[in-house]
Amino acid sequence: MFIVLITNGFVAKAQDSLINIDSSSCTFDSYKLDLLVKNDSLYQATILLNDAISFSKKYNLKNTEAIASNALGKVLTKMSNFKKAEKYHNTALKIFDSLQNQKGIDLSYSGLLNTYVSGKNYPKFDSLYPIAQAVSKTLKSEIYFINLENKIRKDYYSFDNASMLASSTFGLDTLKNTNFDSLNYSKNYRIKNLKQNLFQSFQYFNAIAGIKVTNFKDADYEPLFAINEKALEASISKDVRSYRKLASLNYYKYLYYTNSKKNLDSANKYLLKSDTYKYRALDNVEQQSRRNGELVYKIINAEQELARLHETRIKEAQNSQIFLKSTIIMSVTLAIILTVFYFYFKARKNIVTINKALKASNSKLISIDKDRLEFFSILSHELRTPIYGISGLATLIDQENDNIKKQSYLDSLISSSNYLSILIDNILQANRLKFEDKNLRLKPDKIEKIVRHVVSTIAVAAKNKGLDLHFYIDESDEHEYVLVDKVAFSQILINLAYNAIRYTKKGHVSINVFEKSRTDNDITLRFEVKDSGIGIKEEHRSVVFSAFENKTFLNKNSSGSGLGLYIVKTLLKSHNSDIDFTSTPNKGTCFFFDITFQLSLAAKNESSSAISPKRDIHVLIVDDNKINLLITKKNIEKIEGYTCQTISNGREAISIVKEKDFDLILMDINMPDMDGYEVTKHIRMFNPHIPILALTALNSNEISTKAEAAGIDQIVTKPYIFDDFKAIITSYGNKQNQCNIIDTEAI
Repeated sequence: MFIVLITNGFVAKAQDSLINIDSSSCTFDSYKLDLLVKNDSLYQATILLNDAISFSKKYNLKNTEAIASNALGKVLTKMSNFKKAEKYHNTALKIFDSLQNQKGIDLSYSGLLNTYVSGKNYPKFDSLYPIAQAVSKTLKSEIYFINLENKIRKDYYSFDNASMLASSTFGLDTLKNTNFDSLNYSKNYRIKNLKQNLFQSFQYFNAIAGIKVTNFKDADYEPLFAINEKALEASISKDVRSYRKLASLNYYKYLYYTNSKKNLDSANKYLLKSDTYKYRALDNVEQQSRRNGELVYKIINAEQELARLHETRIKEAQNSQIFLKSTIIMSVTLAIILTVFYFYFKARKNIVTINKALKASNSKLISIDKDRLEFFSILSHELRTPIYGISGLATLIDQENDNIKKQSYLDSLISSSNYLSILIDNILQANRLKFEDKNLRLKPDKIEKIVRHVVSTIAVAAKNKGLDLHFYIDESDEHEYVLVDKVAFSQILINLAYNAIRYTKKGHVSINVFEKSRTDNDITLRFEVKDSGIGIKEEHRSVVFSAFENKTFLNKNSSGSGLGLYIVKTLLKSHNSDIDFTSTPNKGTCFFFDITFQLSLAAKNESSSAISPKRDIHVLIVDDNKINLLITKKNIEKIEGYTCQTISNGREAISIVKEKDFDLILMDINMPDMDGYEVTKHIRMFNPHIPILALTALNSNEISTKAEAAGIDQIVTKPYIFDDFKAIITSYGNKQNQCNIIDTEAI
């Protein structure tokens, strides 16, 4: 019997490491628990608290049970399990009330207030707050200021700016006049830097409220700029809301420099900082939600396991009684005890393993988050640079009277527009290539014509950097055509050429095409894009073509998005080819690849599209965007023998097609009233033969499938090249029964 009692005592002691028992008292280790919560070891804290509650119930330790229950409510609140947290806080409150423990009641009220404000349960918060503050004020407890901070948070979340201003001002004044050394602390240890942290929090909310209440007046920004951002960040470093506070602080500074000072440089600096903190805040919320879901699942399993262990303890007690009467039952009891030991230590070992895995996963997520934030920062710069150029050049063109300078500005405007279009297309292409197979759409064309178009596209960009742009193509039969996907192939050359221009400060960029071999049916060509730029070290060869990773070898030489070379390599796979390069640091780089093209059996008939129609071809243009209507109308009017009429509403388009005869319809897909698919379906009910072409900025296999199902004959993707657009329009002017879906993209 003595051995059994000693063993049972040891098991209880091992399971309740938050409870300290000596010969005269039983205490709860609040410091250890708070350390676990601070370090986000919520699963371990939950397990230990459940053990502590079970131990307290077993030995009728009411005060310890109440403390553990209140602490478990605090942990569950941090895990966003507010309903269950409220239950444990109320359980603690009832026990403390029965024991007439005023400190415990103060702690329970504070826990409930935190749960209500975190769970956005404001009616319950408002009814409990004055009661809780009365208890804290009577006890002269530090909880009084913690409750006040929860009140200010509640006002902030519910947009009660006047109340938030009054509460935070009162909090700051009270803090200044309060000696925290004289307070009656609720726990057996003091929270480090509590007064300073509360002051930083009250100061932050007070500054925000002051700005909002007075409708963003200049003078009201002074308290905001008086806040020490580093001190604020240090005071909330372990708070899940910290990045949101820092993001808001910098956003209001951005508003000040934008609206009051008109200082765009300073405004953009604070906007970038605000965006950075905002992305971190969003990632924190995402990680917390994911972690909380996993923890809740583990805790449910842990509670079930504890229930099973509780049943096992009851059986052990029964077996202990039977042991007095039978040595056989004693043997069984000892076997059960050994089993419990085994599973307990095995569980402890599993918990250690899980914690290690969680730490490793957390490190990996932090690294991913850092790369993501850096990419979005780079992408923001890459997008804003051409947008700024387009806006500025448009203003210069409007203000300039000299036609020569106007043309120069216009060339630069087109270059910035091309770069922006290519950048956005690269971003969309990177996502599309990840989820869709790239199917080449081969048509007869001349390689020389495509290369010349690429050179004309990048010429202004090269000229703006003062670079010489050359190209060379081996001579071939002028009537020789190859089957090529013009869009995909042009995208390969343009990305390589822009890449060369971006990383070349002076010298030249050249595009060369050499014939390697040919047969009766096909020809193999080698393409080279050479530059005299910064070059690439051999140690970086493995990451050059990896999306988002190739920026590592550039250091501070560029802020490119890191997508161009990845897209080039991916598109070349569709051509059954691969790319390689030779490079010398600080002297230049040469990217090269080989592609085998099938020779076209019939020469491309370029003259057919130039034949003037025997009568005027009347075209209906349907688009809800006035600018797009104007551009398309002007392009149609450039084609000899073509006239057009414009409509900005899908329902009106159906009516006018019933009333008038049109030879061709250009249909926008995305319209608010009735989209292009629905309009086409209605027209097909009474006119199944009229050619309908979709004009859209969308581009995917799904769009092509939906267009074909609706009865659309062809898709023309915006923005387009006018010559290609003209060729498509004139082909339908001569042929009224084409149903091919062809995808043309901007180059």
